[in-house]
Amino acid sequence: MIGPDMGELQLKKSYLESLPTDELNALAEELGLDLPPDLNRVFVIQEILEASQQDDESDEDIEDVSTVKVEKAPFFYNKTYIEVLLRDPVWAFVFWEIKTSERESHEATPGFNGYQLRVVSLHPGKGAEDESFSIDVDVMDRAWYVCFPSSKGWFKVELRMKKSKESLLLAETPPFKIPESITNLHHSIDTNPIAPILLLSGLDELDITHSSDSQSFIHQQCDF
Repeated sequence: MIGPDMGELQLKKSYLESLPTDELNALAEELGLDLPPDLNRVFVIQEILEASQQDDESDEDIEDVSTVKVEKAPFFYNKTYIEVLLRDPVWAFVFWEIKTSERESHEATPGFNGYQLRVVSLHPGKGAEDESFSIDVDVMDRAWYVCFPSSKGWFKVELRMKKSKESLLLAETPPFKIPESITNLHHSIDTNPIAPILLLSGLDELDITHSSDSQSFIHQQCDF
């Protein structure tokens, strides 16, 4: 007999030294140690102590896992929002989300007719509305590549719900400015103080394709 249950016994060197050799070997076997039968008992005790210490560390790891705090979800998780990332002076990546409870409410509303993106030109003057346009998106869509009708100027993108012949604003991006195209930099080199710097950087030599995006399966829209 080895004595007290191994799960309840905190092994100490003095206790192990008090055990007969045959009980030490039996204890080592119980711990899963593969030791030579004629190994000196001093080394057997050392192996048992090391194995016992590893088991204690494993138990502590399990306890630590049980007390791990779950991190808070990202700020935009399950929230209605829309964001835009400018890809170049023509294309922008627009992505959005609608809070689950709000989505269910919208889509159960009588007259619900889907969602749309509204690209709003913030140019002052009469021509602003001419550069604004809407894009109908599927209820399952979460992102689009949007092509802008102007190579410069200020815009915002609205996420709207279509209801009958009206549309309800759900979210909108902050105003953002479309950067000037590389071609225009050559023409504005005398008036634009940063144009020479951009041209010296070699930016105008980059092969930027504005008409298509063969690397993405996300919907694209260009309305001009």
